[in-house]
Amino acid sequence: MLVFQLAQVLGCSPVALHRLTEADWSTLVLQIESFTEVERRRLFHLAFERRFRRQALDAIAIHTRNTYGKVGERGGVSPPVLSMTTENRSADAAPLANQRSCFQACFCIDTREESFRRHIEEVVPDAETFSTAGFFNVPIYYRGVADAHFSTLCPIVVRPQHWITEEVVYSLEEDDRRRAKTRRAIGTATHSVHIGSRSITRGAVLTAGLGVLASVPLVARVLFPRMTARIRKSVGRFVEAPRVTRLRLERFESTPGPEGNHVGFSLDEMANIGERVLRDIGLTSGFARLLFFFGHGSFCLNNPHKSAYGCGACSGGAGGPNARALAAMLNDPRVRTILYQRGLDIPAETFFVGGLHNTCSDTLTFYDLDLLPKSHLADFEAARDSLDIVCQRNAHERCRRFQSAPLNLSFAAAHEHVEGRSEDLAQTRPEFGNATNTVCFVGRRHRLRGLFLDRRCFMQSYDPAQDDERLSILGRILAPVVPVCEGINLQYFFSYIDSPGWGCGTKLPHNVTSLLGVMDGAASDLRPGLPWQGVEIHEPVRLLFVIETKPEGIFQIMDRDPLVAKILKNGWSQLALLDPRSSEILIYRAGEFHPFQPDITELPKAESSLDWYRGQREHLEFAEIVS
Repeated sequence: MLVFQLAQVLGCSPVALHRLTEADWSTLVLQIESFTEVERRRLFHLAFERRFRRQALDAIAIHTRNTYGKVGERGGVSPPVLSMTTENRSADAAPLANQRSCFQACFCIDTREESFRRHIEEVVPDAETFSTAGFFNVPIYYRGVADAHFSTLCPIVVRPQHWITEEVVYSLEEDDRRRAKTRRAIGTATHSVHIGSRSITRGAVLTAGLGVLASVPLVARVLFPRMTARIRKSVGRFVEAPRVTRLRLERFESTPGPEGNHVGFSLDEMANIGERVLRDIGLTSGFARLLFFFGHGSFCLNNPHKSAYGCGACSGGAGGPNARALAAMLNDPRVRTILYQRGLDIPAETFFVGGLHNTCSDTLTFYDLDLLPKSHLADFEAARDSLDIVCQRNAHERCRRFQSAPLNLSFAAAHEHVEGRSEDLAQTRPEFGNATNTVCFVGRRHRLRGLFLDRRCFMQSYDPAQDDERLSILGRILAPVVPVCEGINLQYFFSYIDSPGWGCGTKLPHNVTSLLGVMDGAASDLRPGLPWQGVEIHEPVRLLFVIETKPEGIFQIMDRDPLVAKILKNGWSQLALLDPRSSEILIYRAGEFHPFQPDITELPKAESSLDWYRGQREHLEFAEIVS
């Protein structure tokens, strides 16, 4: 039957088949039998990946051609003269070394921040955005003011050597002690009820006495999630720690540790951290008066997979403390003096603000605003108002993927919708996390600014014009970025392809077990991977790295870093290079780079992101925003 079907497809006549020799028939049958169902699925999947890869590289090649000059001979046309110390300055602009943005903001490389940065640049065209791994080169064990234990905030491939604690300011310490006693008493009582409910006698009494009362907040969290959350937060303020706190950053002992004067960093270590971040993202001049560092985390109710929505560069935690620590370090005059001696001159009027982006509710938290100089209040309020608009617009773009959100929501209504999802006890999809990840771009922001990437791209700032011959900056960037981004991609890849096996199936029957993982109901096996509710919109393709550098440079880095080489060479990901001085793209295959030729000559255009995604729920093609 297979031979007959193949003959029909190929147009072979009976006469031609009759003329085949016995050896020809053996070869034909062997080829048919070797082309198994698994092999067919593999080829179909490669074709699926190729289709997306060409769409992405077509968009990048055309957009960079339009913004950076047309491709000529190999190596391209030299770009116009421009300052390359900031990311998103247009290629046809005059040198802008002395021109400053209204504000600058640095985010994590997370795909969810792609849309947030894009909306900032649409709402505030004079703003500049950057991105780096969300632990901001501050690998720490961190303990908040109300935390019982330290948590690890850095990539899983990094082992912290320093501890940081959050402490209440001296004038509020007595108030903090009283509230801590109250929290401890409530915690002890709650724990006693929890233990007692597991015994026969006390369990029956507690169920009869408190069961009805416990149902009230349970029902309220399902029917009125936003209102219930506000009430809970208002009541919680009576026992929560005072809001004015500081990070204990400076270490006074020679050796780091978790207690006393061993907590924190030395001044030289702080300067090293600040210098590396600024040089890595290419921000060495043209500082704005306000520069924000935003870590990110996802805060939602009743979610045993919460860490899957957190920051991958912070081991599933939230990167707010890292961003706050970096801002405090760079605001220290002593650190700035050290940086100035190293050739990094930060203007005295530049003030750094640490913050946290809650990617579930699309809200921003700013830290240490009591230290904000009065001369910067107007700048901050203007930036905050713009960022509030961005939060609403970003929530609106996210809502198009939620079936529960009508497509005709206003910006404000969309923001209320995502806030409600984060507090809804019955919500199995508070957000989709990195479920749309497919690309990782390492390069200057201005090369992709204005390109609608549909929240599908990890983005790491890197300026090849500021790197040395050994590509030291690119090498230390790729060391955490490649394994972290590829690890996230493979989590989604395998969890989608085989949800019950490599993923963990539906999350509905999951129970948290020993704070180690989840299992289905009372079943004994811990379930690996991600739940179906977090990956159902994912397209399972291997991550496509697009790096702004030359082939000889990436080969140098592969030789120095075996882990990066294994991921990029062994087929765990796809690799393409964007020429730093043109729009030429090279694709890596079987140890060699081959020129890429776009299939199209123009990209679709829209005046805003809203105009492109309006009314659409599925994945969208890339487009140019030409407002």
